[in-house]
Amino acid sequence: DCYLMDKGYDSEKIHTLINEELKAEAIIPVRYRKRKKIKGKYRRKMRDEFDENVYHYRNLVETMFSVLKRKYGEELKATKYRNQAKEVKFKLLIHNIDRATSISVIIQMRISTEPLYL
Repeated sequence: DCYLMDKGYDSEKIHTLINEELKAEAIIPVRYRKRKKIKGKYRRKMRDEFDENVYHYRNLVETMFSVLKRKYGEELKATKYRNQAKEVKFKLLIHNIDRATSISVIIQMRISTEPLYL
């Protein structure tokens, strides 16, 4: 539904592809250049309607990618695209299982601060 990208992807071609062919919304900060008019229907629209609050979700995504790369490595062992996609999904599944188990252990080990009534 929504593509969040950095300024490096700010081109009218990319905006057109996302909006018209993918039927989604592109949130890409507009690059400003000295004495250059912002051309293109979608780039002008982005300049006027840029949503900072939604764009900040990009930081969460980048952080998650960083965590996954640190924990499970940057490289993929598979050579075929289909197997690479499976490998990435498997890494995500393992990460989610790891988080769920660590959260449940923390909850079970929680020590109550209320006094014991004997």
